[in-house]
Amino acid sequence: MRHLILLCLLIPGSIYAETSLWRVSDNHSELFIGGTVHVLGSGDYPLPPEFGQAYQQADTLVLETDLSAMAAPEGQLQLLQRLLYSDGRTLKTVLDEPTYQALSQYSAKAGLAIESLLLFKPPMVVITLTLLELQKLGLNESGVDQFFSQRAQADSKPLAGLETPEQQLDTLERMGQGHENELILSTIKDMQNLPSIMHELKAAWRKGDMKALENIGITPMQTEYPVLYQDLLVRRNQSWLPEIMAMLLSPERELILVGALHLAGTDGVLEQLRRRGYTVEKY
Repeated sequence: MRHLILLCLLIPGSIYAETSLWRVSDNHSELFIGGTVHVLGSGDYPLPPEFGQAYQQADTLVLETDLSAMAAPEGQLQLLQRLLYSDGRTLKTVLDEPTYQALSQYSAKAGLAIESLLLFKPPMVVITLTLLELQKLGLNESGVDQFFSQRAQADSKPLAGLETPEQQLDTLERMGQGHENELILSTIKDMQNLPSIMHELKAAWRKGDMKALENIGITPMQTEYPVLYQDLLVRRNQSWLPEIMAMLLSPERELILVGALHLAGTDGVLEQLRRRGYTVEKY
């Protein structure tokens, strides 16, 4: 389930006194870092006002990657080329028979014919099934990242990414590599918990409760999926740090928006910046 959590945090309620937004500074400059959920429902808007305030103060919006490039026809084509089989393999030849049958039964209950998934690599299957379940929960609105990406384009505010679309596709393509059966079976098994997990995640995100996010997503992933934890979170966090520190050398002020799990735990971006001597405080 923890890879599903990351996708929700990768894919208006009460106004809280705090939210998932921080100010990072040294003696010379500052920037803002916000944790996001990638898929929301209509009831999750308006967003916490602090996000809009930080956006107004920022000179540049920085996302995990260029969302407009990912959504463009060329980006969608590249996604399909990377996450669909084109070498003669299919899910039926990659998965063992019990896993394939379990997937066939689950997809039928979800309203998808297994034939429509045959050319999907396991990460694409996970993404497809997760988005389908999220839509059933009413979570089919753009997340925080997409909301501000569209706003920045409308405002002609400069946009940047911490990684290229190709790098993000690399990460998705590697998800579960060598453990395809386990990836599919764990997804099917834990999908029933998605409603409660999303409720807990969104509550923790709106409050900026990093300890809750760590308990919900980080600690279980470290235990159940240590390879995925390193690949999807730790390595990406480490690769982003030089980019973020370079931004703090410039006079411009950035608003950086990344999936909330990237900010939680001892391997999270916030703790890593603290260890490097930067001041990190709630916005």
